[in-house]
Amino acid sequence: MNLKVVLLAHHREENTAIQQVVKCIRAIEENYNHFFTINSLTTELRNGGVLLDEATVNACKNSDAILSSFPVSRNGYHISKEGIKSTIFETFDCYASVVPTLPFPNQVNFEEYASNKNVDIVVFSALKAGKYASIEMATKSGVDSFHSNLQSVHQLFHLAFKTAKNRKQKLYIAIPEGPYKKSIWEKTVAEIAPSYPMVKTFMCDISIIIQTILKTPESLDCIFTDRAHGKIINSLNNNLFGLSNLLPCGHMGIGINLFEPLEDSQSTLKEKVNPIPLIYSLALLLSRFGLQEEAGAIQMAVNSAGERGMYTTLDTLPKDINCDQLGDYLAAAIIDSEDIGVVNDENIDLGKSTII
Repeated sequence: MNLKVVLLAHHREENTAIQQVVKCIRAIEENYNHFFTINSLTTELRNGGVLLDEATVNACKNSDAILSSFPVSRNGYHISKEGIKSTIFETFDCYASVVPTLPFPNQVNFEEYASNKNVDIVVFSALKAGKYASIEMATKSGVDSFHSNLQSVHQLFHLAFKTAKNRKQKLYIAIPEGPYKKSIWEKTVAEIAPSYPMVKTFMCDISIIIQTILKTPESLDCIFTDRAHGKIINSLNNNLFGLSNLLPCGHMGIGINLFEPLEDSQSTLKEKVNPIPLIYSLALLLSRFGLQEEAGAIQMAVNSAGERGMYTTLDTLPKDINCDQLGDYLAAAIIDSEDIGVVNDENIDLGKSTII
């Protein structure tokens, strides 16, 4: 497969983490006979945000995927030729976000609050499911004045069902607020579910999903939510499992696939920046394009490094290892992924299910 990938570097970054993800991309190319055209771009800090200029936005739109070394969706923005300011989600017309909470070796989970359970959850959040009219309008009309975005809802449900099919074959759907919005989701599920007969669906209140995360998170698989409920669940997962410094997230639009770390690194030493969330963002990217074996090779390499204590849940690496060394190890491990797979088979079942 040939993919055009934009690598987006932080305005304050000297590309240390980016260099490690490039090593892993080249390892994937070598081991699986793919070719990646890489376009490395930087951003500009302006007015407390991260500005993407017109050339950068156009390059991103003309690529197959965007791999950002920092959470550009959080405070990134673009100003059009007409002077209109838009967020990253608006600029790229993103309709969905995907946030996985992935399993890591026990050696990585050293914080007291970090569960040792083999949790493996993917949360799908509908960013453009639709919107309600103002409260005043709803009150005057006396109806549930919700304007749906059926296309984006269908696309995200298909992605969620497809992902669940390749994982534990369970999809939990958090009932959205508002009867009309709920009815649209129920109708969409009824239309799509027959195409995925192996996937069991559970449409339930958000409180039930929260209780399940608190009590038996290992029983969950894929979760489908609206934007508000997605924020609640992702925040809970971050606080409960303590893995936010290691996890990636993805955002999808029409012809747009943006992948980034879930959290921004606060490390002041470039050689000690933890590149794992960016490397895992690459795995999420590969999984999005159906390259499950390649994404699995990255998962196994990351878990192998974790078993050897080469990183922790912090955004700064341990004192006896630097970013370059970890990147070299991961790239070599990807090339030797078949051997690492044997090690993982003999231990815990990590890196075996698809991410998305």
